[in-house]
Amino acid sequence: MKFEDIFTSLQDTLSDLVPHLKPAPFQPEDTTNYKSICFNDPQADNTEWKTLISPYLSSAKSFEIHCWSDESEELALALQYGSIKPYDWEYGTVISGSVTPDFISFLLSLSKPANTVYANKMIPFFSIFLDNGFSSEHYGTENFIRLP
Repeated sequence: MKFEDIFTSLQDTLSDLVPHLKPAPFQPEDTTNYKSICFNDPQADNTEWKTLISPYLSSAKSFEIHCWSDESEELALALQYGSIKPYDWEYGTVISGSVTPDFISFLLSLSKPANTVYANKMIPFFSIFLDNGFSSEHYGTENFIRLP
């Protein structure tokens, strides 16, 4: 199959899906109380991301991990620490659970994903939300922290 055919097929598929997209859940209601920290530049590892999330993990009680439905390996990883939460997201799955020492160790041991063709992924999950106001979205490239 030629590149042009693949591109056209992808473009047609995306055109069909875009009208059905819904806003991501857990968007901050008042964004003035949040600070955005982005990792837009390519980085060799995800040490900065781990440094950023670490203090929030110690005070969080629960988490949600959001994955696209076709991310079977990522879903299997998340399901080791939580369970599927019923949610009306046609193209994805939400895993929720408690922030435990094992979960913290798991997150802080994650390597930067090798598949960074379409995004400068810092983590394998599309989004991670903690109940204390920390969110890490778009594979850890867009992070939001609640200001005191």
